[in-house]
Amino acid sequence: MTKNQHHRNIQLVKTGSAELEDYHDSDYDRGHLCPAGDMSFSEIAMSETFYMSNMSPQIAGCNRGMWLQLEDHVRSWANAFDSLYVITGGVLTSNNGSIGINQVTVPKYYYKVILDYKQPEIKMIAFLIPNADVHGSLESYAVTVDSVEQVTGIDFFPEVPDNIEKRLESSKDIGAWTFGLFR
Repeated sequence: MTKNQHHRNIQLVKTGSAELEDYHDSDYDRGHLCPAGDMSFSEIAMSETFYMSNMSPQIAGCNRGMWLQLEDHVRSWANAFDSLYVITGGVLTSNNGSIGINQVTVPKYYYKVILDYKQPEIKMIAFLIPNADVHGSLESYAVTVDSVEQVTGIDFFPEVPDNIEKRLESSKDIGAWTFGLFR
């Protein structure tokens, strides 16, 4: 399949999407939800991370700071642990208004929920990062998955057996994850 054939087969987002103009003079970066660096295995996959449906308004200090640090850690963890399930988004129930003619919502917080579902050590961690120029250690933004589920209203891993899900989602075992990789 050629690149042009691939793009013709993509169904457009029916609810609409942001446009470049929405970000013009907004003081917000077009922050990737799925980082382009995670898709380096394929030119098409990397190109698709630049669709506006994968962008969300982020303060530059967040996008180029703590959020970038988190993306780098997740990429390293995925390599170290062979594979991970990663869920990313903005907390839309708490926002800082909107930008542009399309009224693109500006989340007040962004989250990543990460699951390593391989033995011998099944583990889970979540991060809740303010959409602001934040500082400090990445570890200080680690939270329980339960807390992210509470602010988003999303049940992230309903297929994980309840006994495992309850144990993992209610704790934040920072010790199971390697920090300090990029300091």
